[in-house]
Amino acid sequence: MVSVRPALYALPVATVAVVALALVTGGAARPVRVARVWGGPTTAERVSLRAEVFDLLEDRGAVHETPVTTGEVALALRAPGFEAVRRAALDPDGGAEVSFEPPLAARPLELAVTQAGRDVARGRVELAAAPWDRAARRRGGWAVARAGDFEVRVAPERGALAVPFEERLEFGVTRGGDAVSDLRVHASGAGARLRPTDAVTDARGRASFAIAPEEHAVNVTFELAGASGEARASFALPVVPGAMRAKKQGSMLLIESPVPRDVAYFALVTPEERLFGGRVTLVPDARGRSVARVPLPSPPPGVAEEYAVVASEPDLRSTAAVGWPLEPEADGEPQRTFDAVEALLLDGRPRALLREARRRARVRWVIGAFSAAALAIELLLLVAFTRRSDRELDAHLADAGVTADEARRLAPKRSPAIIVALLAVALGFLVVALIGVLRIE
Repeated sequence: MVSVRPALYALPVATVAVVALALVTGGAARPVRVARVWGGPTTAERVSLRAEVFDLLEDRGAVHETPVTTGEVALALRAPGFEAVRRAALDPDGGAEVSFEPPLAARPLELAVTQAGRDVARGRVELAAAPWDRAARRRGGWAVARAGDFEVRVAPERGALAVPFEERLEFGVTRGGDAVSDLRVHASGAGARLRPTDAVTDARGRASFAIAPEEHAVNVTFELAGASGEARASFALPVVPGAMRAKKQGSMLLIESPVPRDVAYFALVTPEERLFGGRVTLVPDARGRSVARVPLPSPPPGVAEEYAVVASEPDLRSTAAVGWPLEPEADGEPQRTFDAVEALLLDGRPRALLREARRRARVRWVIGAFSAAALAIELLLLVAFTRRSDRELDAHLADAGVTADEARRLAPKRSPAIIVALLAVALGFLVVALIGVLRIE
């Protein structure tokens, strides 16, 4: 007869080996390649997008993202009566800029992102201009103070101040709602340099100064003197800590950082759409700042407001991000910033994590099913082995002439011991299965 003893010992060893192999292969955390797509409104004629491709690893509750910095990414945009594909090389952050110009009637928009033959994100992209506009932070505008009979107003020409960049500071004065002209104004500042320090208001009651903040807390005082009287007004002007500056120089966009910095992120936007954006490498200049120049395309027809949002974060959500106006107001009024953020239009992470969770669930089922089958076989083998041993012992005693009563006294039934052994074996297999299942998070 075939002995079952080797199988009794081999099956637990094989179960432990299979569970261990499943843990280090199929049950181990694996990186999955995914993409995120950022941008502005999708309701305009231009749909400007920035795709980020990265390897996502979820292990023991922690999520790690590693940018994919080589190769290119392809974005396929589809809509009723429209279909286009754009390809772009990935930058050192795993990002790429593309744009589409679908007809306004071609909605809704479906986007598919592929990289190295893999589908890394897929879904509908949809964002109206109104909520994007509402989400943008705006800085600047007139600050007003009373000085005797005068109403004094000041405002940064481009809506914001940042150390140590010089900007125009607009000044205005009225009395009883009428502009006060030929009023001598002496300006002095704490935490900032002002030039000139003396000016005379024009027919609109306006004067202009250049201000360069030196600290993040700036206070400016104006002393007024003229035929209509004298007065004094002070203003605390807000400064954006750590802000970079963007300004238009001919056909170039100049981006300046007050401190040494390697890269900056920008987006050229209007209140209705995102025109384009990207990542730029900053280089030191003679003044100890870091600068970059980006060619500016011609603005679309009918665009009156154009802003350059610059920040140290790819999504432009830093508190130091400022959307600097690029064109002056036609009436000479001070402007406000438009600190638009990059909107997350499509995220491939939930879909990828769901696929990964399903894969791990399948591995858990395999470990559980194999352990259960191995336990059932082990119990059957143990019962068979015990019964065969009892029969062989009974036969041996009968051959020796031992009576049935003497045989029961010499070799009592082992049912209680067998039950305990079966429970111990089942517990061992259960522990191995639980270790395998619970180690796969």
